[in-house]
Amino acid sequence: MNKIVKLFAAIIVFAAIGSLSACKKTFDQPPGATDDINIVANTTIQTLKALHTVPRAYDVINDNIIISGIVIANDKSGNFYKQLFIQDTTGAIQIKIEANSLYGTYPVGRRVFIYCKDLTISDYNNTIQLGVKATIAGSPSLEGIPSATLTKYLKGGSINNPVVPIPVTLGQLTSNMQDRYMNALIKLDGYEFKDTTDTYSDTSSYKSTVNDTIGNCSFSTIIRTSAYSNFAAQRVPSGNGSITAIYTVFGSTKQFVIRDPSDVQFTGSRCGGPPPNALLFENFEAHPANTTAPYSVLSITGWKNLSELGTFPYTVRTFSGSKYAYTSAFGVPVAKTWLVTKAVNLNATATETLTFDTKQDFLLSAYPGGTNVASDLKVLYSLNYDGVSDPWTNGTWTPIMGANLSPGSTSSAFPPSYTNSGNIDLSSYSGTIYIAFVNEGGTTVNKTSAWEIDNIKIIGN
Repeated sequence: MNKIVKLFAAIIVFAAIGSLSACKKTFDQPPGATDDINIVANTTIQTLKALHTVPRAYDVINDNIIISGIVIANDKSGNFYKQLFIQDTTGAIQIKIEANSLYGTYPVGRRVFIYCKDLTISDYNNTIQLGVKATIAGSPSLEGIPSATLTKYLKGGSINNPVVPIPVTLGQLTSNMQDRYMNALIKLDGYEFKDTTDTYSDTSSYKSTVNDTIGNCSFSTIIRTSAYSNFAAQRVPSGNGSITAIYTVFGSTKQFVIRDPSDVQFTGSRCGGPPPNALLFENFEAHPANTTAPYSVLSITGWKNLSELGTFPYTVRTFSGSKYAYTSAFGVPVAKTWLVTKAVNLNATATETLTFDTKQDFLLSAYPGGTNVASDLKVLYSLNYDGVSDPWTNGTWTPIMGANLSPGSTSSAFPPSYTNSGNIDLSSYSGTIYIAFVNEGGTTVNKTSAWEIDNIKIIGN
């Protein structure tokens, strides 16, 4: 009898182990099919969206429409709530679903098939959505597909499909509900956050969704982030670069929603800011400037702005929204003015390149109608200047050879554009270097042209 009991107990144990093994779940991949199932889409996303033409109407789908697309965004970071976004080659659409943690079953890159019959297509202030029609407080409303019936409408297909954002410009995007890029994963290049002290969203107890302003060097737009996202408290990056986001609108306002901070690759130099690996960068944009006299005398920490002869120092001026350093020898008997950069250490990099822009103005003699005269702007360098004394009394100053300077204009006072110096190789030098821009002239020598200097850079690698 004891043997029978023991044998029976052993059978129960083995059965329990087998049952536990059978119930063990694999979380390496989402549940459902891992290859595209035997379903054929008969309608594109763009064609489906075209069924909705009247804003805020509720268009119940009565036909056996099947669409297919790749998941491009889900609720993984919390920046989207009870939403999936799918995209095919014609467009993209937002799907409202009354369920959480959708990313487990519908990760980015998974193909899904949607049986649209009995679903409803509408819009939220011009952004088209797919869901179910319901009556809330006596009024029609578009609600999420109930989780209990979700598998009736959504079928999961293959996973790890490539998801590549569509490169666009802000001007290509419209607020039209049928816009090809509405709800799509797009990519903008050359953008930056306007306020780099911001966090992505509200970190207070109010939990308000936040609109942050991003822009390139000409245009601005909005990136919208939920206070419930898991990166709401993270500081926005301070650089410039590309942003990948879902494009939506609110009325006529363009807005972008990122999936997580990895969509924001702002690692380059800001608009008007120093480029990567800049040992020296000065575009004069941070300095006060007037459009009319009296002009502001240029003053930069670590730089020298000194008159060896005459009293005509470099000033900061502005034209068409751009600032530059300005010097002239017009109307004075003699002038020799020095603009010396701060010290630049060449020992930490293997190669260094100097570039700058110049424009020579009023290329005439002392009197109107005089003959054109040669340039008198000299570009010098010193490896032993002490950075304190008057440069004409200290250090050895040697002309930089091979720099392209503005030839000036023979037909008008201002040439149409700046002349770039070209790349000036400083790699053969070591230690500390100073660069000087010296304008020398005056009416007594019949050399009175003015000079604009901008975008002085030394790049090291």
